[in-house]
Amino acid sequence: MATILVVDDEPEILQFIGTALEDEGHRVLKAADGWQAVDIAAQQRPDMIVLDMMLPGMDGDGVASEMRRIYGEDVPILLITADGQAQQKAERVGAFSHLSKPFDLDRLIGLVSTGLGSS
Repeated sequence: MATILVVDDEPEILQFIGTALEDEGHRVLKAADGWQAVDIAAQQRPDMIVLDMMLPGMDGDGVASEMRRIYGEDVPILLITADGQAQQKAERVGAFSHLSKPFDLDRLIGLVSTGLGSS
């Protein structure tokens, strides 16, 4: 069982991803903004982060930067975003992969499995 931090400011997406990952047997931590994500991750090391880029307060770039400062490259990041620049943003923050919203749930679960296997 992995601990996965899901960060998204849209409550429906946060719940959707969280439930899907819990159904896969993972422990899910949820954050609705960047500052909350950093606070949670500083208290409890996640095995992976599913990170939306467009967040209130601290955006996804800031969250990724803080995660790298705290944990180095040891915590894989799966980036999700609604704009058309997912690949460029993923490369910029050092994410192992990315998804564009809307995304396929099976693809999300597959990428999470891949990311956990490489951590």
